[in-house]
Amino acid sequence: FLASAALAVVSIGAAVYFVSRTTTREAEAELQRGLIEAGTLVDEQCATLVRTLTVMARLVADAPRLKAAVDTGDPPTVQPLAVGYQEQLNAALMLLTDRNGHILAEVGDVEIAEGAIGSLPEIREALAGREASGFWPHADGVLQVMSVPIAVRTVTTDILGALTVGFRLDNN
Repeated sequence: FLASAALAVVSIGAAVYFVSRTTTREAEAELQRGLIEAGTLVDEQCATLVRTLTVMARLVADAPRLKAAVDTGDPPTVQPLAVGYQEQLNAALMLLTDRNGHILAEVGDVEIAEGAIGSLPEIREALAGREASGFWPHADGVLQVMSVPIAVRTVTTDILGALTVGFRLDNN
């Protein structure tokens, strides 16, 4: 009787062990495939967000009223336009600088010293005539920013300043 019982316990135990091991291995492989797929979707979403952010920033930077206001170099003239565009875009940050990197308008929270704004790589790239994106620290998370040049294009390109638009990446 003991031999028969031991044989039954061993055979059932071996079957449970092999089935459990195979099931666990397959579940882990499925989980790994799901994580890879989720990572791909996150990458695609981030790329889409950057493209959308770039298009919105370009459209605002090409607005004739904004170009004329930035060309004045007068912050009280530029600030109302920045507020209006920030509300239209529902952006967390709208920052306009002149061709020297001095702030003309700021809407939203920037946790960077005012004198350091013009030295940020994204703004320097925009003032050099190139678009640039990056991430800036923020109390509630991180701001994903896109800086584009504000330029008048004729035979030559005259850079009037830089437009930086930021969207908050936080828990929400």
